[in-house]
Amino acid sequence: MSGGAAVRTYCRIFRTSLASQLEYRVNFISSFLFSLVPFGVNTLLWIAAAQGSEDMPLGTEDIVTYYFVTLIVSNVTTTVSVFRISDDIRLGDLNRHLLKPCSYALYQLMLDLPQRVVFIVLNAVPLTILYVLLQKHIALHPTGSNVIVFAALSAAGYLINFLIDFLIGLYSFYFSRVSSLYTSIRVLRNISAGTIFPLLLLPDSFFNLLNLLPFIHTSYIPTMFLLGHIPAEAACAGIFKAIGWVFLLSAACALLWKRGMRRYSAYGG
Repeated sequence: MSGGAAVRTYCRIFRTSLASQLEYRVNFISSFLFSLVPFGVNTLLWIAAAQGSEDMPLGTEDIVTYYFVTLIVSNVTTTVSVFRISDDIRLGDLNRHLLKPCSYALYQLMLDLPQRVVFIVLNAVPLTILYVLLQKHIALHPTGSNVIVFAALSAAGYLINFLIDFLIGLYSFYFSRVSSLYTSIRVLRNISAGTIFPLLLLPDSFFNLLNLLPFIHTSYIPTMFLLGHIPAEAACAGIFKAIGWVFLLSAACALLWKRGMRRYSAYGG
């Protein structure tokens, strides 16, 4: 397949998936509304902690702003492809994809991306309303260049999340169910990404340990950059580090895919 034909194929997959996702607009809005529950709980919890402790490095505005930006980042970087990939392998539906002249990983990416696009577009209105309601407590003054770097960091975080999901899904070559593995890694990811609590509250040794993992790029780094806690030079270094994780995870996926195909078999029609 030529390069132009491949691009047209993946664009066609993207458009088809986008049309399919638009049928579930209510589902996207309800998912966002439910995500406001952990946002409200975490914000109120840490505001209470800040008001009860003089040593807390974050004030009320810092906490509200942190969790508001985290809510935006999670809208961009969350992926939901792991169980679709697992079912394809476990139920034998992978057969029909192997016959198609396109990469299975890129095919899954083209299915997942439209969900992010619809999610971001549909939730822009409730996010704007939330900002208007909380603007007295949100200290956020992004510049144009900061928004561009923030978008690049978020895009890299999305790719890392997608590749981690893809890697977990490929374990269905070896195990019939990956839900336990996915749940365990999701807990570690939520803690390491700073979505449960700001990582700057941790001791340096523990923070440095989490900084070695890829999850910190999926939420914490973009959030802290937009809040102004990470300078532009460090953010650019963070982009290159995130790209390095993308290549490393891609290599791990390719290796696991190659090994998995040696043992994969499906029967029937």
